[in-house]
Amino acid sequence: MALRPRNHPLVAISILLLVLFLITLAFNLMVAQRAPTLHGSGAVQVAADLLLKVLGGLFVLLLLYAAFSRVTRRGQPAETGVVIDAFHDVVRRLREKEQELERLRSAAEERAQEVESYNENILRSVSSGVITFNRDGAVTTFNDAAASILRLKRDDVIGKTCTEVFGAQSVVARLLERALAHGDVITREEFELEIPHGGKIWVGVSTSLLKDHTGGLIGTTFVCTDLTEIRALQEQVELRERMMVLGEMSAGIAHEFRNLMGTILGAGKLIARQLPTGSQIHESVRTITHVISDMDHLVTQLLNFARKTEPDLKPVALEPWLKRVIEQVVEQMPAPHPRVEVVCFPDLPVIRMDEILMRQALSNLVQNAIEAMPAGGDLAVSAGVRTPQGRRREVEVKVTDTGVGIPKDRLAKIFLPFFTMKAKGTGLGLALVHKIVLLHNGRIEVDSWERKGTTFHIYLPVG
Repeated sequence: MALRPRNHPLVAISILLLVLFLITLAFNLMVAQRAPTLHGSGAVQVAADLLLKVLGGLFVLLLLYAAFSRVTRRGQPAETGVVIDAFHDVVRRLREKEQELERLRSAAEERAQEVESYNENILRSVSSGVITFNRDGAVTTFNDAAASILRLKRDDVIGKTCTEVFGAQSVVARLLERALAHGDVITREEFELEIPHGGKIWVGVSTSLLKDHTGGLIGTTFVCTDLTEIRALQEQVELRERMMVLGEMSAGIAHEFRNLMGTILGAGKLIARQLPTGSQIHESVRTITHVISDMDHLVTQLLNFARKTEPDLKPVALEPWLKRVIEQVVEQMPAPHPRVEVVCFPDLPVIRMDEILMRQALSNLVQNAIEAMPAGGDLAVSAGVRTPQGRRREVEVKVTDTGVGIPKDRLAKIFLPFFTMKAKGTGLGLALVHKIVLLHNGRIEVDSWERKGTTFHIYLPVG
């Protein structure tokens, strides 16, 4: 049977000890035979006996060790197998637990990512602006609606403080201070907000405290809604109601005036027939009848303004209609004519409107623009689809001139009846334009700069 590699040193030592033992034994025998003739042979024999005993003892111990090791190795494989199997089982279970932990960690990360993505989708989809501030007043959340309402970019806001974004004296800063310092929240509040890049908007704001799972305060949430368009429509409706009341009252007064003027005009014509032509009194009576006729024209305009009108809405292709109206009005005006530019942007939708009423309104605006440029100038009329505000899609018609402009202190009054800046104006032209636009559920705005020009914006709903 072949020897195992691990037994080779033991066999070599055994052979070496056996060889040494035999040599020592032979030497001892040789010394014993020559003992009488050798000087000092007694000491040598004693040393040889001692060495022989040592080698024999080592050889016996070596044989005992070999026997003991063999007996021990007979029971070792079973015990070693049990230990090894147990070790492998522990390793296998550890690997399974490690794989399970890895799977749970991956699942938790995916779940957290799904929740975060879901929350981001919610914030991106809501029409209200959502802004969150931490306890230091820095912006931590700023959704797309908030960016649209406040005309800001998300990357320019995140991480900045409320003071840096809105200003230390802004309404937002005061509401944030109330929430963080005193825990005061508001369910709904409407106010005019000055946005960072200029301009003002009306917003409705609700605030709430942002807390963690233990109830500790970690910030504040602002939810805002753009009310600018709604406010403008409310103002238009209120103005429309006031105009209706004023119109009804004016109609009654105009009828009474017309009756009285009819009597005066009839008497004046009768007197003029009885006077010789060319006399001073005849000319005075004719002056009276002319003034009464002018007054009758004014009363007619007032009655037209006060008359309750129901617009006959029909689909109208805006581009050809607009060019035709501008051309007709400019041709009727005395020279010098301004340089006229009419621009209609692509994809202009069909508008439902009363063609006659809207022609009257646009003609009035174009006529005023030309009269504001007595020495000539530039008249620009354009039409295009306006960027949707909320859910309302609009067409914007702009009439721009390079005339004398309107003073700022008079801009708020130009649509009021009987307000005029013309020497011979009645003050009903722009009031009638405003009424016609309101009848179409539209709105009209004006921008003007003295000695630079004026722009009127008419917004009409699509569909």
